[in-house]
Amino acid sequence: MTPDEPERLRRRARHTDWSKEELLELITKSAGATLAAVDRNLQMVYVNEEYARWFGSTPELLVGKTIIDLYGESDAARFMPFVERVLSGERVQYQRLLRTPYGFDEWRTICLTPWPARNGVIDGFITTALDVHELQVTMNALRAANQRLSSHMENSPLAVLEMDQDLRLLHCSQRAVQLMGWLPLAHLEGRSLTQLLGHTADEGLHEALQRLQEGQEAQNRAETSFTRQDGAEVHCEWFNSALTDAEGRVTSIMALVQDVSAKIQIARQQQYLANHDSLTGLYNRAAFHSRLDQALARVRHNAAGSVALLFIDLDGFQRVNDTEGHRAGDEVLRIVARRLAATVRGEDTMARLGGDEFLVMLDREVTRDVTDGIGQRIINALHEPMWVDGRALHIGASIGVAMHPPLEGETDALMNRADQAMYAAKRAGKGRLHYAQPALQ
Repeated sequence: MTPDEPERLRRRARHTDWSKEELLELITKSAGATLAAVDRNLQMVYVNEEYARWFGSTPELLVGKTIIDLYGESDAARFMPFVERVLSGERVQYQRLLRTPYGFDEWRTICLTPWPARNGVIDGFITTALDVHELQVTMNALRAANQRLSSHMENSPLAVLEMDQDLRLLHCSQRAVQLMGWLPLAHLEGRSLTQLLGHTADEGLHEALQRLQEGQEAQNRAETSFTRQDGAEVHCEWFNSALTDAEGRVTSIMALVQDVSAKIQIARQQQYLANHDSLTGLYNRAAFHSRLDQALARVRHNAAGSVALLFIDLDGFQRVNDTEGHRAGDEVLRIVARRLAATVRGEDTMARLGGDEFLVMLDREVTRDVTDGIGQRIINALHEPMWVDGRALHIGASIGVAMHPPLEGETDALMNRADQAMYAAKRAGKGRLHYAQPALQ
């Protein structure tokens, strides 16, 4: 026998000496909870000291009193539905805000347990109350915080998407549903974001989300463009972030998605206006100059191919402007642009330099026969009557052509040679095509 063994045996003996009544008294006094037994007539059969303390009394004075005596009719009426349920045999638990003996309110969990039935009748019930005030206050604060966060998510102009680590949707705002053109919310939770996006999930977004999943980044951004089922073109900017646990594992991913379609459209419009003539929609001088630079550089680099530049000046346009007015003149210029587009090939480049001067660049499959054919079709098309406000207006066109090779392959020089050739066509009688010739050596 070890030195400690006698003491353990003595403690064990003392424990086995407790009677059931003594153990019950010890438990009810030391439990730290209010405890009472109530019969079917709602009379107190037993109360512990903690219960009595709430009423500023002793157990002996409370036994025999009814619930109505202790709580009053008004207060008792609020919890009588729970009492009726426990007397029907159901174990009931609920939370209630109670005024403590110290004069302040605390949340308590009330547990009502039916007595074992005799002859099928519940004799009464046991009621206990545990202090859950701190827990309830924390839960209320958490619930309020969640409600505020949910409200912010729903009212945000950004679409909000919350996903688990496998990109299954946990929550999305109504704005997200509208932006993506998805089905109602009830059908979305638990579905894969990749499946929901379908063909709209471009590689950039996929890679950005994958880097978050693998823990390579804590946040990133991506851009997507897609066409919704209603036909609307949508451009989105995604701001993504990952939430990790204490071990660094990704537990969820949140995406804030901004609709930047309007900004993209404005940028496109600005780009278009910067490169196109506002009246006819053809390229302007600067844009045409840039494309001609590229075509000539390509020919020089490949040491193959040709570029033909057709400089077009309208014959008789000034007369239309003077006699019919500028509005009619503007409409004639728009008709000229449409006829040019219908005459040249799809890969050819057209521009309006200003006034009644137009340019056409041929840089694919350029031969003298091709240039002759297109030039003559332009002259014929622009010679046809142009109907403006019910009146047939007549103009014509003189065209100067400069080709590289054989002419020099510098942009300004080639345009000057085409311009000079156009004036030569006018001097020769208008309505015709004239080629710039290489300078004599």
